[in-house]
Amino acid sequence: MHSLPTPYSKLPPCLSIQTCWQHLVRVLSDAGNECARQEATWLLQHVTRQSPPEFFSNLQRTLSPSETSRIQEQLTRRLRHEPLQYILGSAAFYGRDYYVDSRVLIPRPETELLVETALAKLSEMPRNGKSLWLADVGTGSANIAITLACESPSTSVLALDSSAAALQVARVNIAAHSAGDRVHPVQGDLLTAVGRRLSAIVANLPYIRTRDIALLSPDISCYEPHEALDGGPDGLAPILRLCELAPRVLLGGGSLLLEVGDNQADRLVEHLSKDVAWDSASASTDLRGIRRVVTARLAC
Repeated sequence: MHSLPTPYSKLPPCLSIQTCWQHLVRVLSDAGNECARQEATWLLQHVTRQSPPEFFSNLQRTLSPSETSRIQEQLTRRLRHEPLQYILGSAAFYGRDYYVDSRVLIPRPETELLVETALAKLSEMPRNGKSLWLADVGTGSANIAITLACESPSTSVLALDSSAAALQVARVNIAAHSAGDRVHPVQGDLLTAVGRRLSAIVANLPYIRTRDIALLSPDISCYEPHEALDGGPDGLAPILRLCELAPRVLLGGGSLLLEVGDNQADRLVEHLSKDVAWDSASASTDLRGIRRVVTARLAC
């Protein structure tokens, strides 16, 4: 999407929802937004506090001055490349909505493969007695941790993050999804705050090379937290540190599941395969054909 158009025409007063929607679509399209129709719909539904059926049955309703003002503000933010999820305070992941703001990375659809892979392995994971404890390292909004706990009610998850600000967002989502009895936010660097043996470690850590962050779209590079993006010179620094620490807290036969970037999986699988601590290292491919999730099993 291009930068804010100049001159930028403000919304006229007394617009109907339909006329405003048409105006938003035109302005967003002129700015190069490829999802202008959908984003215009979401913005208007958010401001008017209407469900989709209510929205489409009230297209001729006139917007109030306060609604028009809010739409103007949010449109301006979007034209400055602020992600729509931050503007709306909401992001969808695995069929659930999560509160997000600039303190956390926006959940991505490709991360659902990480969750699906973990869920598929639950039955074969080792247990300490009857307990099945997982760790979600770099939890951010806690979308991964909450999904695992909600999809597998017998599972408890440590939601780990080094950022106190990110954990504030995580706690909002844990409460919103009534998962406080099974998802436990803990601050610490990687696994340093873990005080129990785990059945599995799941992690979507930063994997963008430092020099590549400036090349990302402005929606990402100018707004999302760099500490959640920056994977160091080769993109794998935090991930390799986690691989080194993981055997200290995993139960024998426990699983390590890692989301990685394009062209990183083969290198990571090779690294884990050479380490005698691990066996069965492999990678799974996402819907875009990218080898996205690397898994390994701790040797017993």
